[in-house]
Amino acid sequence: MQRNRLGQSPLVVTNLCLGTMTFGLQANEATSFAIMDRAVEQGIDFFDTAELYPVPPDASLFGITESIIGRWLQSRRCRDQIILASKVTGPGHGWFRPPVRHGFTTLDRHQIIKACEDSLRRL
Repeated sequence: MQRNRLGQSPLVVTNLCLGTMTFGLQANEATSFAIMDRAVEQGIDFFDTAELYPVPPDASLFGITESIIGRWLQSRRCRDQIILASKVTGPGHGWFRPPVRHGFTTLDRHQIIKACEDSLRRL
């Protein structure tokens, strides 16, 4: 598997990144674990997630994707081998109010730090 430096950071990641936006909705926990196991078997060490996942957003499932990844990392004891990329949810566009941080989705310093802390707890 080819690897590249991630932007200006010192991190070196695989060319392929495992997207996890379906974990917890279209893919249950067992299937999600199997997908992550297979990705690692194939040499992929770069996973993408977000506080809003799974997609489509559902307030009752908010954060479950990160929680599934966290349980997988704990059960496989491989946290030091995986590079995680996550995203903070911004404000909706009128028709959509993200079910995150009790509706506080302003992208200010406080909310970004809160989103990161919450993601780290789930992961």
